[in-house]
Order: sequence, then structure tokens, then C-alpha cells
Amino acid sequence: MDSETLFRFDRARHTAAAELRPEHYADFQRLLKLLRFGPRFQLLLLECIDEPYRDVLIERIDRLLADEGLGTARLALAREAPADFATLEAALRRAATEHQAIHLLGGNAWFDDERLEAFNIRREAIARDVSVRLLLWGSVGLIARLATRAPDLWSWRAGVFAFPLPDVPCPLPAPANRAPVDARTLAERGRRIAEIHAVLEDHPELDDTQRLALLDELASLYESLGELDEALRIRREEQLPVYERLGDVRERAVTLGKIADVLAARGELDEALRIRREEELPVYERLGDVRERAVTLGKIADVLAARGELDEALRLYREEALPVYERLGAVRERAVTLGQIADVLATRGELDEALRIRREEQLPVYERLGDVRARAVTLGQIADVLARRGELDEALRLYREEALPVYERLDDQRELLVCRANIAVMLLRRNQSDDRAQAESLLRQALTAARRMRLPEAAQIEAFMRQRGFELV
Repeated sequence: MDSETLFRFDRARHTAAAELRPEHYADFQRLLKLLRFGPRFQLLLLECIDEPYRDVLIERIDRLLADEGLGTARLALAREAPADFATLEAALRRAATEHQAIHLLGGNAWFDDERLEAFNIRREAIARDVSVRLLLWGSVGLIARLATRAPDLWSWRAGVFAFPLPDVPCPLPAPANRAPVDARTLAERGRRIAEIHAVLEDHPELDDTQRLALLDELASLYESLGELDEALRIRREEQLPVYERLGDVRERAVTLGKIADVLAARGELDEALRIRREEELPVYERLGDVRERAVTLGKIADVLAARGELDEALRLYREEALPVYERLGAVRERAVTLGQIADVLATRGELDEALRIRREEQLPVYERLGDVRARAVTLGQIADVLARRGELDEALRLYREEALPVYERLDDQRELLVCRANIAVMLLRRNQSDDRAQAESLLRQALTAARRMRLPEAAQIEAFMRQRGFELV
């Protein structure tokens, strides 16, 4: 993937910055293989100057090493602390007594020539007494200086890994929502929320079935407005206990799935994955519900794709979900799953096949079904691929003329902010006379919406605006 990619916010998970960039997938897997199966002592040099992204990588490494029973620690270096390499060595020795991997941060400012030379001299003692996987994070300049000022140490390196960030955000796999989309305007949804609250308060005599139906609609409305905390509270505190009291195993599983949807939307992927695998999927398997099993496996694949586990995600989509929908004649679900396959293929750089699936197998289905929103989403995804291939004018046309007007008519605030952000990125890439001014206006609109809805996309847009020199307010 080149440096000119687009915002692609996940419409099912809404994760943002906390994802592994697709162009780093191969190197990251190679790094993990070394960490898991290499010798106890390793010196690993990692180039990454973007601190938020570096922290994302460290978090992923720590989680995967923890699964192997390996403990990790972080040592942060300030310009004047530790005072010298001997002090750092003592800290490393202490950390190595309880951990099997140590992240060394802040080396760009701390490692001057004298300290690099000391590291070079003490390399054998470090390898003997600090027998851990030592991950030194820094800039390409630091790694180059280590090669010249500590040549003997350099020869001991187990690997050098580069995780550079371009000046635009990373696309994320973005399947269309499986759930039915609420086409009502914000005002209409707001009025309906007020109506439901009034009914629930004024009619305590409602039975469980009536009350649960209203609560389900209420939670879905809050979710559609980006009020994820309130949607989660209703699902957990008001719906789930009733299904448990009634002993309704299937509806409990359905509600747990909706809770997992919200958790994934908030970026809590591990807990969402646990619920899917341990509490939802086994119920559908016991009940023999092949369709819901396929849906759940597809959502498990969504989370795996978000975590960068693309091969397994692709296997689940192709081998577990797609054949079921084809047997059942579930046209829409098949189209959605094909779109998810296209997402993964695009993430892996297989743009031609991703584009073919979008145009020939997915888009015609939504046109036949008359689903204007799904058609707009798919056209936007086609535009993303075209932009990555350098076809900016056609990509901009699709977003401006085909997608944006649909979201405006539907008053779909999330899709609007995503669409505006993507148009802004394309304008900045094209860089014609007034493109920067238009892009800034669009980014500010998108950021205002993301902040109002308390979406994680706000942080991604803020980071992008800072990178491009736009003042934040």
C-alpha cells in the first residue's frame, strides 16, 4: 500500500487508530515469529516515530506475548535520565528478573554517541545478564547511528523492523452493517426516543414482551445516534437480566451479540470476541441455527480482521459464512459477506479482485434490492480502491455525486462524517488550487460530528489534521 490511502471507518466496529496498518502486516508477523520462537536474548530494532501508533504496536505485542505466558515491561528514557548507561543497565537487569521482553522507549533523545559506545562495550554482559527480548524503539536515525557507533552490537541484532507512517490515515476493513439501517432523520429518531421513554414511564403494567420490544428499539435508536454508552447500559441492565430470568436462551444470546456489537464499536475487541466465541456461538450451535451461526462467525471474522488476523478472517468469511448464505438463498447476507472479503483483499493489496467483487457481485445486488444506503456505501468503497490506484477524479466524483447526497437525504451522521473525511483526504492528495481550503472545511465538519457523537474517529481526524498543519479548535 502506498502513502496515499484514505479514511475508512469500520461501520460495524468503528475502530480507528488502534489497528495494524496493512502494509506492516508481513513485518509484524515476522517480528512476532521471532519473539515467540527465537532465542531468549534478542536485540530487536524497531523504527516507529509516531508515538500513538508505536503504543498500538506495543499493546498488540504485549497481548500476544501474554498468550504465550511471556511478561513484558517498558522502560522510558528521558534526555537526562537514567544518568548514564550503567544506570540503564542496572534497570534492565532488575526488569529482566520478572519479564521476558522489555520495550526500550525514548532512545532518540537519550542515546548520544557516548551511551551508544557504552552499549557496544557492554553487549556481552547485557546478553548474559539481561537475557530477554530487548525491543529498542526509535527513529531510522537512531538505528543508523547504532550501526556506526556500536558496530559490534549491531552485528548481534536479531532483526530490524520499520513501521513508518505516511501522512494520511490507514484504511480499515469496513463491511456494511448487517443490522437494518434506521432511515429516519435525527429529529424523527429523537422524537421516537422521547415517545418510548414516555410509554415506559406511564405504563408500568406492560408485560415483559412489550417492555423488551420497546427497550430493544430504544437501545438501537441510541446506537444509531452514536450514544453507545446508553445503548450498552440498556442492553446489559434492562434487557439481559429479563431474558436470564425468563430462561430464554436464544434471546439472551441475541442480546449478548448486540452487546458485543457495541463493545466492538467502542474498540473493545477482545471482550467482543470473547462474547462471540464463548457465549453466543455455542448457543446457536446447540440450537442448530445455521444462519445465526454463520452471522456470528462472520462477526468473529470482523474482529479478527480489525486485529490484523487477515488470513483467519478470510477463511471464516469464505468457508463458514458464504456457503451458508448461498445454500439459504440469503442474497443480501451473501453480498455483505462478499464485501467483507473484498475489504480483506484490499487490505492485502489485491485491489483488482476487490474492485471486481464490489462492481460485479456486490453493487448489482443492492441496486436490485433498491437499498440506496448500501449502494452508496459500496460506491464509496469502490472510490477508495480507485483512489489507491491513483484515479482521484473518478473517486471524488463517486463520493460527491453518488454517496454524499444519499447520506444527506438519510441524515446519516456517521456516514456523512466518513464521507466528508474521505473527500478531504482525496482533495489534499490532488492538491489543486482551492483543494486545501475545501478539505479543511470538510475535516472540521467531520470532526465536529465525531466529537458530538463521541466516536473514536475523532482522534483519528484530529491526528490527521495535526499532521497536515491544520489548527484544531
